[in-house]
Order: sequence, then C-alpha cells, then structure tokens
Amino acid sequence: MGSYRKATKAELRRREVDQRDPAWLAWLAEMDPALETFFAEDVTDMPSDPFSADGVATAELAAIARFSSVEAVLAPENAAAADRFQRYFGEAFVRSFEGRWMNVRVAASASLDVFFDRRGCSPVVRCPFAEFYVDTLSQLLGAVHYRNGEEWTWVYGHSVNDYAEWQVGGRLPMDKWISLQAKKARREA
Repeated sequence: MGSYRKATKAELRRREVDQRDPAWLAWLAEMDPALETFFAEDVTDMPSDPFSADGVATAELAAIARFSSVEAVLAPENAAAADRFQRYFGEAFVRSFEGRWMNVRVAASASLDVFFDRRGCSPVVRCPFAEFYVDTLSQLLGAVHYRNGEEWTWVYGHSVNDYAEWQVGGRLPMDKWISLQAKKARREA
C-alpha cells in the first residue's frame, strides 16, 4: 500500500505553475474532440448517460477488450486510444462529482512516466470531497491488469457514496471535510 504525505510549499507552488503549462492547456483544449472520438470509435455502445455507473462499467469492459495487457496500454501505437480512455474516466468524475482536471505528476515509477514524456503533462482529477487524486493512468492500468470489470465500478461507486455524504454534510471545504471525517473515524474506532 502506498503512503501519503502533505505536499511541501515548493511542491504546491510547482503545481500552481503546472496548471498554466502550455502542454497542459493544449491537452485540456482537446478534451471535447477526444471524447467525441472515444464515443464514436472506442465505446460505441454507451448507455444514454455515458458518465453514469453503467457508462463507467461499459467503458471499463471496452478497455479490457481493447488492451490485452498493461504493456499494450503503454505501447506507443496505443497512446491515442489509452489517452482517450483516461480522458473518459476522468471526465466521469468531473461531470458526476464536481471534479476538476489538474496537471499533477503522480507516477510512482519511471516506467509509467512514458505518458508524461509523450504529452508533457500528467492529468489527474481532484474532487472536492476527497483528499486523493483520481490518477486516470493508474486506473486504466489497474482495470487492464485485473481484467475483472470491477475496478472502475468500485472506485466510481465509492465516489457516489462519498460525494452524497459530502453534500449532506454541508459541502465543507476539503480541509475541514477531511478533518471532520478523521474525527468521525476515531470516534467509530
């Protein structure tokens, strides 16, 4: 299991600068055309609400069918398709849970930085109720590795519950919400 630590002030300043990086802004500008291609070519059998739990499940099964292995996801010839699957999964969190795209390099190993090297940015989604980023590359790799059709559904389903709880709890700023959740967990322990 990974470990988490608060970002340093220098890291936070770097993240602010990274949000204005030209490669990042160019990547964001291509969101709508990439999603149009995704729905037209990659996952043509989406339900009427493509960003619902059913849509996420459909897309995960399509990713498993499209990519035979983690190596296939990382292969240069599959870069465009892998990028579209990552965009879709992240956009599900943007549209369903008030998430926002951020450029934050989170890859744990140099071998996973091939996407950063190719596009010059590291797309993740930050939701207002969660202290973690939704790392779309890790999610795609996990879905393809485990091949059970339940990885994305599990993450999305837990986010449905967390988002609802955050809304009922008053839509607090993240730091206050996280502190409240930690106190609640200690009381329940």
